[in-house]
This record gives sequence, structure tokens and C-alpha cells, in this order.
Amino acid sequence: MIVLVTGAGGRTGQTIVPALIHAGHTVRILTRRAELGGPWAQIAAERRRGDLGNDADVAAAMQGVDALYHIPPNMNPQEVAFGQRLVALARQAKLKHVIYHSVLHPQIQALPHHWNKVFVEEAVLESGLNFTILQPSSYMQNVLQDWEGITQRGVHTLGFSLQARLSLVDLQDVADVAAKVIGNPDHFGAVYELAGPEMLSGEDKARVLSQVLGRAVRAVEESLVDFRRRSLAAGMPPHVVETRASMFAHYDHQGLVGNSNVLRWVLGRAPTTFEGFLRRHGR
Repeated sequence: MIVLVTGAGGRTGQTIVPALIHAGHTVRILTRRAELGGPWAQIAAERRRGDLGNDADVAAAMQGVDALYHIPPNMNPQEVAFGQRLVALARQAKLKHVIYHSVLHPQIQALPHHWNKVFVEEAVLESGLNFTILQPSSYMQNVLQDWEGITQRGVHTLGFSLQARLSLVDLQDVADVAAKVIGNPDHFGAVYELAGPEMLSGEDKARVLSQVLGRAVRAVEESLVDFRRRSLAAGMPPHVVETRASMFAHYDHQGLVGNSNVLRWVLGRAPTTFEGFLRRHGR
């Protein structure tokens, strides 16, 4: 199939797009950037300049494609509007399949970046198009954002309780699911929760990191006050800081847990464990 992928320039897209290409699909990405360097230098995808907020750009990018894979802009105030307009344009273009990259438990109002996805899911469900909604949990790859602290100081810093458990999922597993479902009628009309096989606390992660790295790693909780101060000083947009702070506060009491049976079934194999991810990553 010819697949238009939005939001492809981020970490999620840089894993999803190669998986789709490897599965034999032709990928077109819509991006505002004049050039995409780094990992994109080796990714054979067609680039189309355009903005999600410009209907003409999106409609032009949809010409001649079979399917849309929408990765929403992370914690963007316009996420709902962008998603609803994309679905409307996909309907006008009579696309054969729409895949929406949502999130595990979008029903949680205390998590604004989850709750926003409910309204885009509603648009997808009511579009009349063949659809598949993927709801991945928090990525195992997020640990790499703290890799310097882990490897240089033996400290894994988290913004929430060290006892809170998350069903971390390997983004590569999510990409493998994407490649399996796109254009496949067996997965039309489906909403798939994609949670990893373990419910891990920060202390659990530190223990696995210590085993894999062969050195002591301890988990440390950063207060929300310190998180806000550090993030704002680093230039993180205030609305992103507050969204992340809300997420951490919710994780403190609820974590983010799900069941891995759906992921196992769609993959046709055992989902990747956190240890397996770390050993594959080879850092």
C-alpha cells in the first residue's frame, strides 16, 4: 500500500516508518521541515512539505495514497483539531484504511494528553472508514532519555513514585504491530491495547539495568517542584511541563498498567521484556 504517515519526524515515526517499508509498503511523510537528517538519511520515504493545520497541504499529501497512519503531535494544544481534520480529509479522499496511534487508557481525564485522544478516536470511529486504533503504553525507549545519568552516575531519575508500576512496551513491538495491521481486513474495526509483558516499578527497572549493565544503578525520585524548575530552565514549553507534571502526579497513585495478551496475539510471539530491550539496544 501507499501510506501517508503524519508525525513521522519524532521517535515514534522513526521506528514505525522503517517497519512499514520493511513490510513492503510505500511510505510518504508529511513534514514541516525542509530537511530530515540523522536517522532519516537512511530511511527511503517520500517527503512532502506541509503543515497539519493547513487543509490544502494535507489534502495534497493524501492524493494517490491508500492509507493514513496518524501519529499525533506530542502534547500539542492543537492535537484534537489536527486529528479531527485529518479524519475528515481522509474521508473526503476515500482512503482504504486509517490507523490512529493513540495511547493506553485514553479515558483518563487526569492525563490531558491521553484524554485529548478520546475525541480523535471518536472521529475515527464515526468516520465510516476502515480503521484500526492502536493504544500503546509508555515506551521502554523512554529510559534512553536518562541514559547519561544511568551510565555515568548510576542513577535513574523518575518524576514519580519509585513504587508506581508501568506496563512498558517496546516501541519496536508497536511498529511490528503497525506493519501487520495496515491494510489488513482482519484488523479493520479493531481497537488494540498494546501493553508490555511486565508491570515494572522504578525500583524494578533499576534492578534490571544493574543486571544488564553489570554495575549498580539506583532509582531516584525527583520532586515535581524540581522537575518544573529544571524543565522550564531548559526551555521546555510551560504547557508541556504542566502536562508532564499531571502525568507524574497520576502515576504516583495509579501507575499505567495494562494486559499484554492483545500484543502477544497480534505479534504472534512473546512481547519484548525490558531486559530483552536493553540487551538488544546494546548500550
